[in-house]
Amino acid sequence: MNNPHGEFECSVSGQLLLFSARGPWNDETMRNGVVKMSSDISKFEKGAKWAQVSCLYGESLMPPSTFDIFVKQTRVRKTRGLSFLAVVILDTDIMLTTKHQISQCYDAAEVPYGFYETVEDALEAMTNNGYDFDSDEAERFFARFNFTR
Repeated sequence: MNNPHGEFECSVSGQLLLFSARGPWNDETMRNGVVKMSSDISKFEKGAKWAQVSCLYGESLMPPSTFDIFVKQTRVRKTRGLSFLAVVILDTDIMLTTKHQISQCYDAAEVPYGFYETVEDALEAMTNNGYDFDSDEAERFFARFNFTR
């Protein structure tokens, strides 16, 4: 997917959903992301706990309608086993604004989350929190889908 309103890739490794994306976001891109992400989430065993590592590039902001979809879908992910979100924000001039909006979403959805400086830090935190995944596979995913401009 490559359009002016966000691009993303996602994949699963063990107990992690890997997500790399570049904003800004609109409703259509968010809906497309939800469909792709739901397909990946279905790979987790029913009732299994899993975490998500998201690396966000650029101005990953959302208008109010897209934000509402994001909150709703985060709540759905929680019912499907999402237990923690690790977020890395790169290549942006509006880090604090992005962190604020994402925090509002995850607080509203009542999902625990944390912000990390690098993908490596986020993956290390997942290991330290007991999530099982292939760290080499995860690092390759984020290297392949690096949306730095």
